[in-house]
Amino acid sequence: MSTETSAPPTTERSARDHPGMRRAFPGGRTTLGLITPLESFTGDVPTMANHLALARAAETAGFASLWVRDVPLLVPGQGDGGQLFDPWVYLGALAAVTEHITLGTASTVLPLRHPVHVAKAAASVDLLSGGRMLLGLAAGDRADEVPAFGLAKTDLPTRLRDGWAYIRHLHDSPGDRHASPLGELPTGSSLLPTPAHGRIPLLMTGRGGQRLEWTAAHADGWLYTALEPEAQRANTARWRKLTGEPGSPRHKPYAQAGYLVLDEDPRAAPRRLPQGWRMGREPLLDLFKTYEAGGVDQLMLNLRFNARPAEDVMGELASYVLPHFPSPGTGG
Repeated sequence: MSTETSAPPTTERSARDHPGMRRAFPGGRTTLGLITPLESFTGDVPTMANHLALARAAETAGFASLWVRDVPLLVPGQGDGGQLFDPWVYLGALAAVTEHITLGTASTVLPLRHPVHVAKAAASVDLLSGGRMLLGLAAGDRADEVPAFGLAKTDLPTRLRDGWAYIRHLHDSPGDRHASPLGELPTGSSLLPTPAHGRIPLLMTGRGGQRLEWTAAHADGWLYTALEPEAQRANTARWRKLTGEPGSPRHKPYAQAGYLVLDEDPRAAPRRLPQGWRMGREPLLDLFKTYEAGGVDQLMLNLRFNARPAEDVMGELASYVLPHFPSPGTGG
């Protein structure tokens, strides 16, 4: 039986004060993040050429965060291969070549990993990066990879909750016994290393098979897919009702992830792109301001489908769009 409990208020405050959270989600305004790979590519497999230099360029430009993805297997027809490299190995490399930008998973597919390993890896990145690690967690959306782990799709929501509680315990209650369907942690056992700034924030990606009330009670923020402004505003309103407005003690951030194709014509009108945005920079700026007014704390951009190099797109965003959505310093 799981020992899952709601987080106490003091622990919630420590999550909000985490340097990675403060840079990514300063509160009351929108920031821009990037989803790896920082590359425009066709097919399912990126080249990862010059990728660490592009990560440094993203930090220098002032993007708030870099998000890596957890893609254990490339399953035909179910999405691309992410950044190719194991997310934890890749986060170690990113921690070594950057200094300030927030690093996060969007997301770790928790039911496919044991929570002790996830908790240790996240704490390691947090310590190595100086407290920049945000742990996005998901139940996964690629059904055909689940049997490779000896699981059924119906197992995932329960395993997500049990794994979530296990990670919370390891980070928040060192030395205490923890009984879980995923294993029993004996009294006196503790996680090494300890996170640099206490609790590592846990963010839910998508629904995770959970009711929104559960996510609001247990997560430190919510990462969701790109929606049209009217639908996004309704989604954010539901979240704010459960977690509070920016500036309130209960506030938890809401981020929205989507593909971005930036037209070379700065005035190019919006065109439909599933789960994302396709237009020139001028209407894009207006759209992003609309999202900001609707309560989005961060827009997480995936540059995969651009015809021109991602480096060029990043440069245009840095010159014309990013100044309207500045990220604070580390504050650490």
